[in-house]
Amino acid sequence: MKNSESEILADVYEKVRGLSKMFISGLKDVDINKRLEIDNIKFNSAYWIVAHLVWTEHFLLVQGVGGENMKIEWLDEYAYGTDPDSVKTKPPYEEILKRLDEVHAKAVEIIKGLSDEQLEEDNLIGANFGGSKAKRNVITHAIRHEPMHIGQISWILKSNGIKYA
Repeated sequence: MKNSESEILADVYEKVRGLSKMFISGLKDVDINKRLEIDNIKFNSAYWIVAHLVWTEHFLLVQGVGGENMKIEWLDEYAYGTDPDSVKTKPPYEEILKRLDEVHAKAVEIIKGLSDEQLEEDNLIGANFGGSKAKRNVITHAIRHEPMHIGQISWILKSNGIKYA
């Protein structure tokens, strides 16, 4: 039986998240609040990156594709373009990890529920990726966005002597 495009996209995203969780699990022995500094450039902390992943998935997929809001009070402080030094609300890291799982489960549910026609519809946040506002492109962007930040976490792990998560 042939899988629908939305099922394939959801499956790919689940595989991305599996790899992400492996690297995130390696942070247990790391100061997650420490910001690496190279050539006078301060990089985001692991804490901020993981919270940002929650924001990104919620904004792009839960809101942008599904039109829902899970009402996570601290989320917008970790939005694209925010300054990590200006964050006022720092929930316990365990809450961020819990929300990472909850938002992901909701996002995957939303993706799996889309028909091919709905994948062609404009997203609900007005985002334009690759010249298209189609929900499909927002999903694709979410899939490719997460590994970029997991690469940053891999640098944090490596700088702490952790080779594999």
